[in-house]
Amino acid sequence: MKDLNEAFVHLNVGLPDDVERLKAAGYYKEAMARIDEYLAEDWTETQNSPRSQGLEMPEYEQPANPVPHGVDALRDALLVQKEIMCRLPQEYCWNEAQAVARMQGLVRDFTVEEFRQLVHEGRVDWRFVEGEKHYLDRFAETLIATHADLAARQLDPPAPATLARERRRRIHDQMEREGQASARITLKTSVGMSDEAFAAALAKAKAEGRESVHVRAWLPVPAECLAQSEIELQSFTEQPGRIADANAPQRTVCWEADLTENRRFGVQYRYKTTAVYADPLDFVPAPEQPTFDTEEQAPHIVFTPYLRALAAQLTEGITDPAEKAKRIYDYVTLNVRYHYQPAYFVQECLPDRCARNRRGDCGIMALTFITLCRLVGIPARWQSGLSVSPTGVGCHDWAMFYIAPKGWMYADCSFGASMARQGEEELRRHYFGSLDTGRMVANRAFEAPFDPPMYGFRSDPYDNQSGECEVDGVGLYGDALDTRKELVDFEDL
Repeated sequence: MKDLNEAFVHLNVGLPDDVERLKAAGYYKEAMARIDEYLAEDWTETQNSPRSQGLEMPEYEQPANPVPHGVDALRDALLVQKEIMCRLPQEYCWNEAQAVARMQGLVRDFTVEEFRQLVHEGRVDWRFVEGEKHYLDRFAETLIATHADLAARQLDPPAPATLARERRRRIHDQMEREGQASARITLKTSVGMSDEAFAAALAKAKAEGRESVHVRAWLPVPAECLAQSEIELQSFTEQPGRIADANAPQRTVCWEADLTENRRFGVQYRYKTTAVYADPLDFVPAPEQPTFDTEEQAPHIVFTPYLRALAAQLTEGITDPAEKAKRIYDYVTLNVRYHYQPAYFVQECLPDRCARNRRGDCGIMALTFITLCRLVGIPARWQSGLSVSPTGVGCHDWAMFYIAPKGWMYADCSFGASMARQGEEELRRHYFGSLDTGRMVANRAFEAPFDPPMYGFRSDPYDNQSGECEVDGVGLYGDALDTRKELVDFEDL
């Protein structure tokens, strides 16, 4: 069975001109119908042959068309683009009137004119959907998180995040003083399908003569890595069919079951996390540096002309690899605004778009740092999972980079950019080289398959922070996929 997620490697092949224009205008239904026609086309019949001209086929043997069904890479790109266009309307779900009403329900005295000015300034992400501007589902959260004036006018403001900042300062001071800090963390996570999605899947199964739906589910769990030890998978809602190796690129627990009633799949685990302090500018780099993890990795870690020009400008006249990495870190943390994103599934060439638009979330900032580092010969790779504190847990991504003789170090550009906005320069510098104790690492590679693989399109084909679910061979996403995370215990050591 083909793993549909492998088709993403050909995403950058692009689209036929007519489909590209339809997609840009947001006419997704028409574009998807045109893709179906392209995929069904027999080039032997439609291209240069007598039959394509309405003539009788000659009696002599016709030459064999070497690509009778088109170029395989383009077919993969068309399959992915069709699924992207199927999902885009869910990501961009507000028209202007709805978006303004949403903001007026959150921010005092918010006006239509204010909204239009924010759109004009590029602060609100939008796309055409069936020819009309629609705005990103989480646009309001972005505006309130990144605009102090809007945050100050919230009708129901949250409590100040002073405790989190104080904790970061305390952990930084301990790491600088003692060289490291550790914590023991216990988490409980689960994945399943919404009741509505299950009811629809079961009705479809019964219409096909089946009494159950076949479900496969994956949850991320801690992987063996430099920062994690004493990993214990303490309990499961039911025995999993497969627990991936501790050093898997994207480590998961997998269940498989035939369900007549909806149920969730869950795990509780405990691990020790250790954050080691590192200052990349505090040692002399070796004259010879390694070349692993410096290659392109389509469709996102790609050396585009714009990124090549940017990398050259950032590192002009610099030979020290640590100084190069610092320049790249400074570029991202001082220039890229935090911006909630549509699902990575529906996006293309993330680092190039981030560098052009100067906005992104934690993963996009990490990918931009990784790509620019690789461009200038610095090994860099992905790491992700969860960000955990004594008060909660959420998804998070960051980067690693390698400079001999020190070895692997970290760059959390998202946290660094947050510290820059708050005027915390010492903490911004901390996240160039070091992390903190609030991490759960499940993924050490971007765009890696699960073990066992998921064959339907994943909710996120590149990363796995919350879990995935496949029902009768079809991957779930959006409201149909229900994932949960709960902090059980956080103990500073």
